[in-house]
Amino acid sequence: MVASTSEGKLVGYCVSSVDGRSAHLISIAVTPDQRKIGIGISLMDTLLGQLFEQGVEELWLEVKTGNKEAIGLYTKLGFVKVSVVPGYYSDGSGALRMRKLLAAKAVH
Repeated sequence: MVASTSEGKLVGYCVSSVDGRSAHLISIAVTPDQRKIGIGISLMDTLLGQLFEQGVEELWLEVKTGNKEAIGLYTKLGFVKVSVVPGYYSDGSGALRMRKLLAAKAVH
C-alpha cells in the first residue's frame, strides 16, 4: 500500500504479509519531509482495516529498540511489547517485537 500527494508524489508505503489469521508488518516508511502529519497513522489504519476484513486476528512487527518515534506510533495504535530479540538487525541492533490483536477492530 502506498500514500501519495495529489501531484502523485510517493510520500509513504507499508508492506505486510499474511499467513492464515496472523500477519506481519514487513516495512513502513514515510519520507522525512512528510513525517508527523498523520501519513504513518493513515497507512496503518488502512492496513489494519484491510487485515481485519480478511479475517486476520493479529499483526506482528519488529522495530529497533532505539527507535523511540516508531515505538511511540505503534504504542499509540495499540501494539503491545512482547519481547526483545538481540542482534535482530544486520548492524547488530536488537529489535522490540510487538503485537496487536485485531479481533475488536480497535484501530487506535
